[in-house]
Amino acid sequence: MLKKVGTHMKKSERQVEVLLESLIEVSEIEKVIESLPRGYISVKTISGHTYYYRQWREGDKIISSYVPESYLNVVRQKIQIRKQNEELLKILRKDYRKAEKAVLKFGEVSESDIAKAKAKVANLSEEELLNRPQVVAELKKELLA
Repeated sequence: MLKKVGTHMKKSERQVEVLLESLIEVSEIEKVIESLPRGYISVKTISGHTYYYRQWREGDKIISSYVPESYLNVVRQKIQIRKQNEELLKILRKDYRKAEKAVLKFGEVSESDIAKAKAKVANLSEEELLNRPQVVAELKKELLA
């Protein structure tokens, strides 16, 4: 009987670690996405000259920003990287939701505890994120306290 409880504890602790790792990955990707330009490149020909614009939506409005030809490839690459990261973020969020359900199933951590951990992760600096194992250990300790 004690062995089963011990196994249960180890499994729940591992689930909390998985949850925290997922939470940190989501936070990191969100920060990367925020730093990259959104939208697409629009090409316009005016009086025989070709002009490039980055366009994106803000509410109901489409905003345009001129892109000099010399920066065109860099801006296109950054937009593409953002789109790839947005797709990755969808997958990571799905994994996070699975991990969250698994942790809540054990009943040792509440939704409010998870919300507090989310807030802490959102406020981590890049330097703190470099030491991920320590951050996960500290957050796990707080969650399971």
